[in-house]
Amino acid sequence: MTELPLGREDDPDDHDYQVREVYAQYGLASYLGQVMEKGVVNLLTLHANVESPNPTQQSFDVFFEKFAGYTLGRLIVDLEKAFPAEVETIAALRRALPIRNSLAHDFFWDRATHFMSFSGREEMLTEIVSMHEPFKSADVFVTALVRRVAEAGGITPEQFEANLADAYDELNQQVPGD
Repeated sequence: MTELPLGREDDPDDHDYQVREVYAQYGLASYLGQVMEKGVVNLLTLHANVESPNPTQQSFDVFFEKFAGYTLGRLIVDLEKAFPAEVETIAALRRALPIRNSLAHDFFWDRATHFMSFSGREEMLTEIVSMHEPFKSADVFVTALVRRVAEAGGITPEQFEANLADAYDELNQQVPGD
């Protein structure tokens, strides 16, 4: 677990830092949840395309758009249907689902009074940081399964890495220069 520096309640700089840290850690947790969720979308998309009699970039795009519109709960149900033997992956996703839903829908609402005090924000920080691990853990399982599905579909590990490197390069080319 990441240790966060504790501040002093009576120091305005520590107050401002703590408030920013709550938002920053919340943002990181939200990001990790989204990475995990898009990993499931990618997995189901890849699986559907590999199972397709005529896989194409267009069919990949159609499947991706379809799965991207699903809730995380529905994605997990579909993953469980497609990969019933992936017990650890499914369990990790099921552990992460209520955490992700709480984070996305209720976190600040349910802790409005906590956010108003120094000790309450410290509790929030501890809770938010504890959310990181379930998302990371589930993503590790999903990523490993994506690689196995790709290989079963005829994409060698070397091709997979090359495709990933190409995608990173394409993304980097879109980054505006500062």
